Amino acid sequence: MAKKGGVQQLQADLQNDEDFEAFLERPGLLVLDIYSEWCGPCLGMVGSLRKVKLEIGGDNLHLAICKADDITALKRFCKKSEPTWMFVQGGRSVNLMFGTDVPKLIALITRELDKTVQKVVRTVSYEISELQPVEVELLRAKQEEIARQEQLERDAVIKKKVDYLMHVTDIIMDNMPDIGVTVFGPQVNRDMFKKLTEPAEPLRLQCKDRKVITVLAEQFETVNFACKNPLSDEVIEQLDGKELLMCFWKVDEYLGSVPNVLATYAHELTKDRTEPGEGSEEDVLLPPILTPLKVKVEVEIQEGETWEEEISSEEDENRFKAKVKSQINLQEDLQLIDEEMEEVSYEEEVSEEGEEGKEAREVEEPAELPAFPSMPFDMDMDLVDDMGEEEEEFGDERESVKKSTRIKTVKLPPIWVPNNRRTHAALIYVFFRGQTTGFLPPDPKPDPPHIIMAFDAQKRRDLSHVLLRYKEDVPLYGYFSSEDPERAQLLAKSTEEYEAGATTSDDKLILKVHKVRSNMMLSLVSYGPTYVSPTVKIGIEEAQVFFPEDYDKTPEELAATEKIKRKSRKSKKAERASTDVDALSEAAVEAEEPVREAEPEVAAVEPEAPPEAAAEAAPTPAEGGDQQAEEGADQASGAEASAAEFSASEGAEGMAEASGEVPAEGEGGAPAEGEAPAEGEAPADAPGEAPADAPPAGTEAPAPATEEPPPTEPPAAEQPPPEAPPAEPAEVPAES
Repeated sequence: MAKKGGVQQLQADLQNDEDFEAFLERPGLLVLDIYSEWCGPCLGMVGSLRKVKLEIGGDNLHLAICKADDITALKRFCKKSEPTWMFVQGGRSVNLMFGTDVPKLIALITRELDKTVQKVVRTVSYEISELQPVEVELLRAKQEEIARQEQLERDAVIKKKVDYLMHVTDIIMDNMPDIGVTVFGPQVNRDMFKKLTEPAEPLRLQCKDRKVITVLAEQFETVNFACKNPLSDEVIEQLDGKELLMCFWKVDEYLGSVPNVLATYAHELTKDRTEPGEGSEEDVLLPPILTPLKVKVEVEIQEGETWEEEISSEEDENRFKAKVKSQINLQEDLQLIDEEMEEVSYEEEVSEEGEEGKEAREVEEPAELPAFPSMPFDMDMDLVDDMGEEEEEFGDERESVKKSTRIKTVKLPPIWVPNNRRTHAALIYVFFRGQTTGFLPPDPKPDPPHIIMAFDAQKRRDLSHVLLRYKEDVPLYGYFSSEDPERAQLLAKSTEEYEAGATTSDDKLILKVHKVRSNMMLSLVSYGPTYVSPTVKIGIEEAQVFFPEDYDKTPEELAATEKIKRKSRKSKKAERASTDVDALSEAAVEAEEPVREAEPEVAAVEPEAPPEAAAEAAPTPAEGGDQQAEEGADQASGAEASAAEFSASEGAEGMAEASGEVPAEGEGGAPAEGEAPAEGEAPADAPGEAPADAPPAGTEAPAPATEEPPPTEPPAAEQPPPEAPPAEPAEVPAES
């Protein structure tokens, strides 16, 4: 209590205009600490002010705290949170300081106090309610900063919109690669559609949908966001609110890209046509199917703008010349009429006067001649001057009208085709949205501009009724360990959850506040926030950190979302695995094709009947050693051919395995039960065994298979009985 009493004794508390005016009448230097209702006086400076007051100030220094909300002359300070110090002498402000720089404030008080004690004449002073140079400079800097921040916010909004449109048009282009849109001018109506389809048939264009749509200028802002040949602002202004025919075309991609094909279609509609004449006559030239529409509009003439009357054709030029000539003739006729009216009025006045008037006139005229020798001339000149003034006024009015507005001709194209696919996708997004419902989700609701406000968690009870009252404007809130987004940790999403856990004095209540209602903002500011986002752009960035997209979801919803994410990750892995397998199989097929092409002869000589013939020719081992030798030779040659083919497709290892198994089947398939014949054949038919041992060489075995087996194998297949001479198969291996 002593401290509060000391503050009141040191500084006068001014709450209204009467107290303020009375305090200004005091002598000496007055130092005013100006504060607002929601941001109290600066108590941290009291000690320094007391020291200055007691040591050097005395009765020449008077201190006061002033509540700007209730003092008329200080109203401009009521919304400021920065400490404000005003120095007053003789009822006028002599200096002003902002901030809490103690050394600077003490030095300024000392300097101004010395001037007051020494009674220095103040050459520069200001009214209490007048803006001082330092305020003007701060206001200018503040306005520049506000303008810069607003521009940044606008740029951020535009960038966000462009990014979303890029995303949307990418989806449309992926799902509709062969679709384009043509926009027809207001001179084209639905009844002309049959004529419009004539040039479309040779280009194989299919009209999948058409509409007559009332367009708005705002829609073209979206359509032209990435357009390289947009409609001009003058044309869009004339199309605003008009009904336009639009066609949704399917284009044959083999004929070219969507913009090129539709541009060709537009050229066919707007070019001159020819029709063969009858008999030997020359072709008849016909006008285009569609022609531009010329619209004359009245526009204001900007200051300093020079212009000439537009002449579009010879007929317009002649009409313009006739108009100018008629205006000149009219002016001449008006002048002649004025002169005739003056003569008539003068003759009437003379006729009414009579003879007595004439005599009096003749008597008076000589007396007036010396004093007014040129009166008739002067009167005539006055009349001419009056007419000239009237003509000048009329001319000025005509010139002022001519300077304010002028007639301008705007040419509306009969058809407009964008020259890039993205603009076609934008047209589909804006005017044919129903065609995209199968793959394009609805647009998200725009989030209003918002900021972040932080309060001490101890004020949660005081803020509860504000949050309940303005629930729509404070959609999200939470308790965090800090007001710094980078260091903050979420403690609780509700007051009940926060109070149920451990709390500290450093905890913060963070609010996401929509910047739409001033009453709500003032209500929150009155509770003394510890932090407020300086701009909307920064507030949006901070809100994304404090309150991510899944912040207000329940645990069940989060679990379901995580489950969906896991399924999508698994499906993506499976897709990648299948893609890898397909790629490997394609690579293997590509690798086999050159090998197969390199050995066409081996595939052609591949034995078809020898294995079956050998199996039929040697059903038992008792048929004789010679016959078995012949069959073994045939089987060996067949095995060599198959081994060669297998080695070409599977490699050297596969060839070795095949060559080891096939002879085993030829030697031990049927004769395996009787080993004696096999032993007896070894010395007698040694040449027949050589091919069985030859396959590992890989190169010698295919040679006899390509030359000799064709003549030897058919006899073996045609002569299944054992009467075949054994000399023929014995000679084949010998020659090899």
